[in-house]
Amino acid sequence: MKLPRIILTVAGMVLIPATGSADRKTNIVTQQGELEQLKEQIDSNQQMLDSLRTEEARFLRMVTDYDQRISSDRKVISRLGAELRQLQKQIADVGDQLADRRDLLDQNQRRYLGSIRQFYLASSNRAVLPVGGPDLEMEIQRQVKYLSSLAAFESSLITQAETLLSQSQEELGELAGRSKTVTSLKKQRETSVALGSSQRGKQQRNLDQLRRKSREESDKLVTLQKAAEEMEALIARLQREQLKTSGRRAEGVPSAFAQYQGQLPPPYRGKIVTKFGAAVDPVTKLRTFSPGITIKGRAGGSVRAVSAGTVVYAGELRGYGNFVIIDHDGYYYTTYAGLGTIRVSKGQYLAAKESVGTASEDGLVKFELRKGTDPLDPVKWIRIDAL
Repeated sequence: MKLPRIILTVAGMVLIPATGSADRKTNIVTQQGELEQLKEQIDSNQQMLDSLRTEEARFLRMVTDYDQRISSDRKVISRLGAELRQLQKQIADVGDQLADRRDLLDQNQRRYLGSIRQFYLASSNRAVLPVGGPDLEMEIQRQVKYLSSLAAFESSLITQAETLLSQSQEELGELAGRSKTVTSLKKQRETSVALGSSQRGKQQRNLDQLRRKSREESDKLVTLQKAAEEMEALIARLQREQLKTSGRRAEGVPSAFAQYQGQLPPPYRGKIVTKFGAAVDPVTKLRTFSPGITIKGRAGGSVRAVSAGTVVYAGELRGYGNFVIIDHDGYYYTTYAGLGTIRVSKGQYLAAKESVGTASEDGLVKFELRKGTDPLDPVKWIRIDAL
């Protein structure tokens, strides 16, 4: 998490003993400049918050759209499933009907063949029988005629049975084709639901991330607004009480701290996960600025002062957790934020590498180095090989 100028504002509020009348006006101007910078940051955070809320609304619409699509697809799947079950029942019924008509055709064919055999035998007997009376001849003719009619009838039954069997086969083919189509449509909708659910989950995670970021930015904005109120009260007090500024070295006096550039020990052992400077936020696509670095190391690891100095602030600030500010020589300040525990107190003098506190459970420590209120890249000052 990036630390705003409010940290050094707090330090500035601490370091305000009295001095000459001329310096009083300078201090008021300085504090007013800080106030303007603080208000600019408030505006920037407000823009960030507005952008996050716009993005949040967009992702919420996307999640809602996916919910509606998934709900619609599930209704279609339910309807297709019911239609598919009905088709499967019809296919089973037609299958039974087809089996019955095959049996009927088989029976008709057997009866037809039996009638043909009897007709053949009767015709053969008529040819070999001796000439008898007219009654015998007429009886044989009646038998032949009856058998011929019976064979013709059985043949018509076979034709009817074949027609019914063909109709059942066609109906079964149509039902099977329709079932295949419905099954394919159902699978397409199920695939659509699976993909939609996956995309919906992704957008929901983005939405949750935006909501968390919005809450963080909202808390940060409240903190900055509170700091601005405190700064305005400070300026009013300076103007009322004619306070004098000091705590800064006279012009032209060199800083001892500056000679340690590139030689400072790291405040905490680990890996730099957030670099100093401008970057593009991966969620909002807005350009952001990190005034320091974030180091990821062992949870509960020791956090140490990079150089000797006096603790000018040690405590908790809403939205930033436990942090410590060390004044090294009136010119340069270092800040240590995100601490799990603080082991120093305001006004305490620390030697280089003396413990400031410990890292929190996430193992993330935010470190800044400033010359006055201007942030400097800590990487250019600490020994990276010692991380």
